[in-house]
Amino acid sequence: MDTNRLIPLLSEMAIFVNVVDSGSFSNTAKKLGVSPSSVSRSVTRLEEALEEKLLERTTRQMRLSSTGQEVYQLCSDMLNSAKLAVSAAQSDRSRISGPLRVAAPKALSRQVLMPMILEFIETYPNILLQLKVADHYIDPIGDEVDVIIHITDAPTEGLVARKITQYRLVACASADYLAKHGTPIHPEDIASHNCLCLGENPRDRVWEFTNNQKKVSVNVSGSFTVNHSEIRREAVISGIGISVFPEFAIQQYLDSGKVIEILPDWHVGGRYQGQVVAQYPQSKFIPAQIKTFVDFIQEKFREQ
Repeated sequence: MDTNRLIPLLSEMAIFVNVVDSGSFSNTAKKLGVSPSSVSRSVTRLEEALEEKLLERTTRQMRLSSTGQEVYQLCSDMLNSAKLAVSAAQSDRSRISGPLRVAAPKALSRQVLMPMILEFIETYPNILLQLKVADHYIDPIGDEVDVIIHITDAPTEGLVARKITQYRLVACASADYLAKHGTPIHPEDIASHNCLCLGENPRDRVWEFTNNQKKVSVNVSGSFTVNHSEIRREAVISGIGISVFPEFAIQQYLDSGKVIEILPDWHVGGRYQGQVVAQYPQSKFIPAQIKTFVDFIQEKFREQ
């Protein structure tokens, strides 16, 4: 059997070993988080590819055929070799060491990056990580920072830029607030609502919306102004008014129904949205801790 036909069977072989070791399809299914029928199909595909019956099954029991015993042993050896390969790769983590200085925006650090960073510290204990949280521009050279993570559609020129993910801004309110005051159906309707702003500069009271070629700017006002997304979010959940948040700061509350997105067909303009980019100085030799950290964070976002 050539390699192209063999590679797709590797996962089937691993499942076959799990079935034999656990003693049933259902036990393997629970372990892998799939259905018993999916496990059964994997074993059947392996048998069909090898043109041999590996398991003799009845309604009450299951046992290996003579060919199945030999195939099981070889597949088990393969799985053990794979485990050794993973162990060998993980053992290199102890060799990655040294200081690592990372800068990132406050809200993104607190609400998204921290669990990833804590896991990174546990995974690479010999890296000495210093996190600098700041919403203003960080100069990696002047501020002595190795990696900057920021939200921007215009990455800093002259630096390596690795896109991690992308976020948009979301206008939202609680169901209670909308029930009492009505749901805006056009951006201009927001002018009559209690809008909770950042208050960092006068432009924070001008909310901009676009829909294809349509552009609408709305002067808003409200009873509460605060430049802290978590405090503002609590006010919105409590039914105080409408506000705008970066997607990462509000997504779980949208999912749970604690808040409701308004004007979903309109794009909300403003800061704190766009690409999440990791940047570091260009160099022929990138320190291992920098590359390892950026790869790690990128993979964690990919998993999400």
